[in-house]
Amino acid sequence: MRTRTLGLVLFLAAAGAASAAVDQKKAYELIYQDVQLLKQQMLKLEAKIDKAGEDLLSLRDQVKDIQAQLKLGQTDQAGLKEDVNKIPSQFQALLDKLEQVTLAVNRLSEEFLAFKTQMTPPAVEPAAAKPPAGAKEPARETKPKKKEEPAREAPASPQARNPNLAPKEVFDMAYADYTKGNYEMAIDGFKMYRQQFFDSPLADDALYWIGECDFSLKKYNEAIEQFNLLIFNYPQGNNIPAAYLKKATCFMELGKREEALSVFKLLISKYPNDEETKIAQQKIKELTSGNERH
Repeated sequence: MRTRTLGLVLFLAAAGAASAAVDQKKAYELIYQDVQLLKQQMLKLEAKIDKAGEDLLSLRDQVKDIQAQLKLGQTDQAGLKEDVNKIPSQFQALLDKLEQVTLAVNRLSEEFLAFKTQMTPPAVEPAAAKPPAGAKEPARETKPKKKEEPAREAPASPQARNPNLAPKEVFDMAYADYTKGNYEMAIDGFKMYRQQFFDSPLADDALYWIGECDFSLKKYNEAIEQFNLLIFNYPQGNNIPAAYLKKATCFMELGKREEALSVFKLLISKYPNDEETKIAQQKIKELTSGNERH
């Protein structure tokens, strides 16, 4: 009986030991699996870190490129500022010339007004009475004609003779001189119009036609100055495209090909839909094709 009991105890102890060994083995296997899983996760994490490092290096390179572009832009901006700073001095020179011309015109206007004041009475009455009185006083007929001629040669400044004329009438008479080819008189008329009616809506038109008169007289440098004044003082005026076109044409006449091309291109970029742009494009073709032949 004791022997059986002892055997049963030993059997149960062996079974318990075997079960404990099995449980311990399973625990080790689970731990091993967990370790392997952690290793895989570590490898994935290391791969992500490497990828992030590469992205960071790429971002650094992009930042360097942006910094280089910013420096280059700052350099270009500094150069642009220098060029812009030069414009006021050039514009001031133009203003000085304009002031000199204005003073000269003022003196001429005063002298002309005084002359017209003296000449107005004999110029008006004989003009009205000359046809019927011509047969009675043939000897005196020549003197009034000589005195009348200065009055007829200066129709561009009728306000000096008749201050009651409207600005539009004064402008139209100066323009009539231009259409007749009396460019010098037209210039005087337009300048006096600008002096007396500077705030008129046609003030910029008068400045443009002064440039056209200079162009017709082949005074190309003077015409360029007038067109520059128009562009600076009336940048929104309706004559600006035409002023650019005529300015470039002046450069062509002066043999300044590069300046002409620059102004033509500026006209095209600023006013792509205007009629003057089509002419500018044709002029550019003429200039560039001529250069290719040479």
